[in-house]
Amino acid sequence: MIPLPMEVVIPLAKDGRPLFRQLYLGLRQGILSGTFSAGERLPSTRELADQLGVSRTIVLLAYDQLLAEGYAEGRAGSGTYVSGSLRLNSRRILEKPAKIQLSQFGAAAAAASQTVEFPDRLPTRLRYDFAYGGSDLAIFPFDAWRRILLRHALRASTRELDYGPAGGMPALREAISAQLRRSRAVFCDPSEVIVVNGSQQALDLVTRVLVERGDTVAVEDPQYQGIREVVRAASARLAPVPVDGQGLVPAKLPNRASLIFVTPSHQFPTGAILPLERRLALIEWAVKKMR
Repeated sequence: MIPLPMEVVIPLAKDGRPLFRQLYLGLRQGILSGTFSAGERLPSTRELADQLGVSRTIVLLAYDQLLAEGYAEGRAGSGTYVSGSLRLNSRRILEKPAKIQLSQFGAAAAAASQTVEFPDRLPTRLRYDFAYGGSDLAIFPFDAWRRILLRHALRASTRELDYGPAGGMPALREAISAQLRRSRAVFCDPSEVIVVNGSQQALDLVTRVLVERGDTVAVEDPQYQGIREVVRAASARLAPVPVDGQGLVPAKLPNRASLIFVTPSHQFPTGAILPLERRLALIEWAVKKMR
């Protein structure tokens, strides 16, 4: 807990959450609660970075988020100020949140989200956490990233900055298609490639398109947590299938399953590689399901 000159306290916890996000939330709460009044000047990025003992880049990211969401406004040569248009009674807003009518999928996803087994929700902290995907933003080369981004943005044509195909940039899809042919012997047309922002979005799209509420979906046991949670959010039934030293065991597949999520080339988390015999068995299983 570090006091600021304006008698504000912003807690920064070393629990894996991005520091810029914690700082942004602390400043936003100060604005909403009235600690910072409309039109009031916020501390300079250098001053705040020195007081908190963090990189100035972290403060810049937090301020950028405040500016993007309208909580703050920049004044050339003067600094960053709380937006003068804000006239909020945050206590009233927090006490009476808006009631949103969710769809069936939204309600199911909201209910499932309360039981997602994130590491920070566990009752006791793990001694060894093998989860991956967490980034240390404090060491990310933001200055170099900005220079590269600006250089390419200046070279980009107006057409490239406009809306593109929903499936992704054609040139990128062609490159992915060519890479799949070379590295995986997968022959597909670029029109069959969809560019997503990560594996979780891909899993979500697959589930929405192919899985109905109440369907039985076979998953590896153990499996990637993201697969388990996206299937649960879709209100489908999970059917764990054992994994041994060679990956998923096809002989243990349940007949009632309508879909299988499998990681054949590098099973997560064991790292097992599914042999050709088992891959062919999975294809045979899928062909029977389609008849």
